[in-house]
Amino acid sequence: MSLPNNLAIKVILSLALILFGISAFGVETAVEPVEKSEDLSKLKFDAKDDFLQSMKWAYQASYKQFSGTQNLIFAAIAVAATGYFIHNDERVSQKAVRKHKNERFFRFVSDSSIFFNTPILPMTFYYWGRTHQDVKTVRFSQEYLSALTLAMVESLAISIIPVHQRPDKKDLSFWETAFRGQSSFPSGHVIGYTVLGFKSLQFYGPQYALVPMTLAVATAFERVHSEKHYASDVIASAFISLLASEGVRYASNYDKNHPIYEWIFKHDFKISYIRKDEIPGLQTSLNF
Repeated sequence: MSLPNNLAIKVILSLALILFGISAFGVETAVEPVEKSEDLSKLKFDAKDDFLQSMKWAYQASYKQFSGTQNLIFAAIAVAATGYFIHNDERVSQKAVRKHKNERFFRFVSDSSIFFNTPILPMTFYYWGRTHQDVKTVRFSQEYLSALTLAMVESLAISIIPVHQRPDKKDLSFWETAFRGQSSFPSGHVIGYTVLGFKSLQFYGPQYALVPMTLAVATAFERVHSEKHYASDVIASAFISLLASEGVRYASNYDKNHPIYEWIFKHDFKISYIRKDEIPGLQTSLNF
């Protein structure tokens, strides 16, 4: 099966409209930053309020994920990379389908990703943080749940767009058909691992993000290898998770991010219009 030559253009436009169109309906609301000296022992255990706060951040993140200049750059890279892989999906799939020795292991990792798409793990972190009076873990669990919810909702919404069907439509599981449209774009299996990876990097650093990100790569490979997804599907999911994670960070105003995360995601990037010798042009600057 070969993809139409103009499909990449259609998907780029559709994805851009879905992602950037969400921000058009957002109304900017002020979010008070959490006090740095917050003491959970003095707070009432109110899981309902904390859950509603997480959902509020998820809603605000739907448009705040495009509020930073660097995030707009990430979004542009996401659209370009996705379009490139859509154009080359058939060629990539043909190479990835080759048999390898560790198929069972990769399939186990991929199937296990369904657990990471549920709120069970964020709720577990939340309970542990509350019972141990750990402010950071509570905040991590709330942002984790917010980003996971937003990424899954966006994935479901985008899957309604008829981008392309699965390379192999045989033996599809309940989880592969029940909660999405007919298109295989994007991959839901990758989202749970990548959201956990980005949030772990933000709060705790690369040593904690390494395992979920490794599992995400393994899952992405298996989904393409088993012909359940194209490469463009898994690439798009990774960027959806990244932008959702960043959007939640903007919405919650959390300011104790890991230094490496700060270095990656909080650059000061500027584009300005200049004229030199009567010749117009653009000037860019990037401050680390």
